[in-house]
Amino acid sequence: MKKLLKVILPPFTGFAIYFVAIRYSSVYFDLRIDEMGAGNLLAFMSFYRYLMPLLFVVAVLTQLLIVNPIARSTDNKGRSARVWAFISLVLICALFAAGISYAIWDKPDGMWHLFKTFVFMTMVQLVYWIIDLLILALLEREKKEKAASQKHEEAKT
Repeated sequence: MKKLLKVILPPFTGFAIYFVAIRYSSVYFDLRIDEMGAGNLLAFMSFYRYLMPLLFVVAVLTQLLIVNPIARSTDNKGRSARVWAFISLVLICALFAAGISYAIWDKPDGMWHLFKTFVFMTMVQLVYWIIDLLILALLEREKKEKAASQKHEEAKT
């Protein structure tokens, strides 16, 4: 049950926060399904609105196959391994954000628009992953505290 919680809860929390942020913005009510191919930021937000269940499945699979094994491997290592894992995460987010931003960028809008879209996409990804890893760390902390209390009780007897 704990493994299932570590796979489902972090992506669910990130997606729930994203959904609430988008749902209560004034842009949400104007998003339509036929805007998805327009190649701008509203089209990208529309894509997320209408394909959120599919994206959630992808997030759960990413959590199961990539994030949890990496988190387990950095638990046994020192702080430097966690720092390098975080730096790698930032670089991967920036790389994906650059690709997505370039794909939805219109050249007539200029380089400033590309830069703003890149920064926005990077921040969306980083905030999602920070929330995800924070929830995962809280779940791991609870597990470690439980194990420590069991060891403490065994030492008493």
